Amino acid sequence: MPNKPKDVEDLATISFGFVDDVFVIVHRAETIDDFDWGRCLREARSARELPCIVIAPGDSPPNVSHRYDLCELNERQELPLKVALLSGSTTGQRVATALKWGGVEAGCFEVEDLDGMLGFLDRLGSRARMSSALGPYLERSWLQGSTGPVRPSRRESDFATRPR
Repeated sequence: MPNKPKDVEDLATISFGFVDDVFVIVHRAETIDDFDWGRCLREARSARELPCIVIAPGDSPPNVSHRYDLCELNERQELPLKVALLSGSTTGQRVATALKWGGVEAGCFEVEDLDGMLGFLDRLGSRARMSSALGPYLERSWLQGSTGPVRPSRRESDFATRPR
């Protein structure tokens, strides 16, 4: 059964949704609201399988509580969870290290390194869909021949959930 299209969930401090089987989280504020994070976690936990998460934290990397929740998600699964942070900051690298200490396979990538991130996740075939989904939030496009920021897309095909 093919993926059912679904828009990304935009909350006050966070946006989230699936691109193929990758759960994407975009932090939209300096501090992530606990209610918003809880809704994001409920969506992630409701997936039958959760092989990969991409986090675009901006200036708000996952805090200790968020990292604990990500490690708990990993423990609930048969296969190890891979988490990729799109952040070139030293803090992002430290978050990836902390997640590794918690048993999560984690990596930190510069925002421009979409291909490196997708290679780490073993999801190179999702490049165009991931670019279309993340681009509006990060005000960039990784598609060849693109110039400058892209306008937000509200096409349902940008984010899709897997059958549950």
